[in-house]
Amino acid sequence: MIRGYNIDKYLGRDKILNNVNINVNKGSIYGLIGPNGAGKTTLLKTLVDIYEPEKGEVFILGESIKDNTKIKAKIGYVADNLKFYPNFKLEDTVDFYRNTYPFWDEEKFIQLKNIFKLEEKKKLKSLSKGMKTQLALMLNLSISPKILILDEPTSGLDPVIKRKVLDIIIDEVAENETTVLISSHHLGELERICDYIGIIHEGQILLEDSIEHLKLNVRKIQVAFKNGLPEEIKNNPDVLSIENRGKVYEIIVNENMDIFMESIKKHNPILLETIDMSLEEIFVYKMGGVGYGFEDIIL
Repeated sequence: MIRGYNIDKYLGRDKILNNVNINVNKGSIYGLIGPNGAGKTTLLKTLVDIYEPEKGEVFILGESIKDNTKIKAKIGYVADNLKFYPNFKLEDTVDFYRNTYPFWDEEKFIQLKNIFKLEEKKKLKSLSKGMKTQLALMLNLSISPKILILDEPTSGLDPVIKRKVLDIIIDEVAENETTVLISSHHLGELERICDYIGIIHEGQILLEDSIEHLKLNVRKIQVAFKNGLPEEIKNNPDVLSIENRGKVYEIIVNENMDIFMESIKKHNPILLETIDMSLEEIFVYKMGGVGYGFEDIIL
């Protein structure tokens, strides 16, 4: 599990993280989203002890991460900007990981090598960004991680490999109860694989919730009344949005669905139905009011 408490982080004079709390449960896949500059990469680097926070603490598998080589041996970390020794061949890098990490799984490595089909004699400086990402995933899955932290792991991958990577992540969690924290701009991918979602904006976590809870509690209602929309409904604090199409009103409701439905039924609607929403729609309505940078999120 991953726990971050009251984390502040400065880069130079800029405060990048502001009192961040994050909780990732064992065996879950947690998706972290946010626009460019929101603090995603800084948060991930702080969680794995690349950056030391000015305030706050990070615990991985129940222990402080600070200078903890025993815990770090159980963490796979795939960075967005991958840095390998450029003159190493792929096989040299594999040997480095094989001899460094105590829980290296050679059988898993062979399985992944057959999936990604990278040439072991190639120098790393000749690899594309997508190939480097595949190499990093292959290496960090082969160390038998208890924790897997991934920063934009599908960036630069073609659609076929991208789907394989997502399937591999799901299998890793199912087979080994690996805990996964994945940062991405690709909301559709996160909806497919994640149990929980966290939204970071301007260095703060704005929302942290399970996808199941979000989908159950943020709903779209289509309703029509004989004499127009009652004021009680229009002014309900749980309403996120109301759109009018003729006599039909499309209402987005946030939480307290049962209570809201009862208040509608009191006014004898001539039409009433609820519609499930995609994760994309939920985020648009829940986060649009705080100036959230949706232009950076791939829906």
